[in-house]
Amino acid sequence: MKIIDDFLPPDQFGHIARTMTNAFFPWNMSKIVDDNDNNHQRNVQMVHMFYERLAPVDNSIELLYPVLQVIQPYALLKAKANLIIGSDKLVEHGMHIDVTDADDRPYLQTSILYMNTCNGYTLFEDGTKVHSVANRFVTFPNHTRHTGTTTTDAEYRMVINFNYV
Repeated sequence: MKIIDDFLPPDQFGHIARTMTNAFFPWNMSKIVDDNDNNHQRNVQMVHMFYERLAPVDNSIELLYPVLQVIQPYALLKAKANLIIGSDKLVEHGMHIDVTDADDRPYLQTSILYMNTCNGYTLFEDGTKVHSVANRFVTFPNHTRHTGTTTTDAEYRMVINFNYV
């Protein structure tokens, strides 16, 4: 696992954050990966798909060019933003891997760009927690099971996930 703080220059990161929190940025409602007794009432998130099935969904992928210029992926499989509204209880969602049909592709990487600072975090199956800090970038092998959380000290928790070679 590799963690980089201050991943993008402040002006580039700020532009992405401001655009994604603008009232005109398109978000869609989706279930979170796992629906269990601990989170069934909080199993909703807002998502924005930038890139899926080896193709851009729309021109919003241009917003992520600064990130892509740094990571230089050979092939981008998916780029998706998740926004979870703050709650009164910190809830951990279900462990998962992002690309599920990749057992024969150990070279796949997953990265997360944290868009705001809050008490939410990413929890990994080995117990490691990576806290949500704005402009933090974490990279790990796709086969690493992980989960996200809600937040109790901010309006929302927002991340962008990248799956790539």
